[in-house]
Amino acid sequence: MAYMDEKSFKKHISSKKFNNIYVIFGDEKYLVKHYTKELVTAVAGKEPSEFAFHSFAGDADIQSIADAIGSVPFMAEYNCVLVSDMDINKLSKEQYESFAEVLKNIPLSTVVIFSFSALSSKEKTSEKSSDEKKKRSRFKPFCDMVDKLGMGTVAELNMRSATALEHQISTWADKLGKKLSLPVASRIIYYCGTDLATLRLELDKVCAFAGNSDEITLDMVEATVVKKLEAKVFDLVDNVIFCNADKAYTQLYQLFAQREDARDILRVLGLAYVDLYRARVTTTSGAMMNETADFFGYGKRAWVLTKATGKSKKLSTNALRESLAAIVDLSAKLNTVTVNEEAALEKLIADLMLIAKRELDYA
Repeated sequence: MAYMDEKSFKKHISSKKFNNIYVIFGDEKYLVKHYTKELVTAVAGKEPSEFAFHSFAGDADIQSIADAIGSVPFMAEYNCVLVSDMDINKLSKEQYESFAEVLKNIPLSTVVIFSFSALSSKEKTSEKSSDEKKKRSRFKPFCDMVDKLGMGTVAELNMRSATALEHQISTWADKLGKKLSLPVASRIIYYCGTDLATLRLELDKVCAFAGNSDEITLDMVEATVVKKLEAKVFDLVDNVIFCNADKAYTQLYQLFAQREDARDILRVLGLAYVDLYRARVTTTSGAMMNETADFFGYGKRAWVLTKATGKSKKLSTNALRESLAAIVDLSAKLNTVTVNEEAALEKLIADLMLIAKRELDYA
């Protein structure tokens, strides 16, 4: 049986036809925490009874968890046990096998919820060195065991698509009494990334800034939202491509003033030009952008390629290759000799604008 996605898991919780064991994990930590809370509330109520609800942190004694699982609910329909961020890999072989037997013989009146909001994507797999494989090898087998029990459910809650995120932010704004158009929501995502917790925090700030206004405007977003380095550099690239020298250097100096590391700026600059190059080649070859996104593993960041498509038309394929060569040359230089990194970045921006200007002159 396949793991449940967000849509299926949400429907499952609403049905109130609970299984005895749940494992909740995924790349989107906000969703893991949100649906863990939703499931606990559905099973144990908004104010769980202390006699029928047991909560354990990841470092809790395994025997204490097993004892709680075996408890009989008092004045409640279910005995609910929540275990947050349990490090399964720290259990000895004997402890793991013994605990597995506890789960296989769980009382019908017990619902145990394993929530992994701190689990990184690397820890979900064993695609690492042999030592790390030994250390990290139990999580997926544990999920598979729960999934195959017949009374267990595994929910994998990963990041939503850009479109779904836009609608989510708009819905949040509506609940806060503000109208937020999808294009403006898209701009917030562009600036902040796809992490839901970050998006909610930034939206709350914008709504507070909006005051009595009924609608959130782009100007309000520009005035309040804290941009990620990626968004800042992408804005810088826009001005480089269109040869807006004053704006480009103003943005670069702002990055320096904000103490952004020159190597980090160069790295993201390189990624931005790689996106432009891939979008350009995809367009000129007549291929589908989603195929390119899948091939290079963009995942939920596929929208970056879509946004790069329009800008990539401003530069020829050869100009993008020349720009990437300049970026690679500087990266190699920074790793081999001692130079003034900020001055070197300033020169690189000038070189990139010269390449872009030559394209505009030929147009």
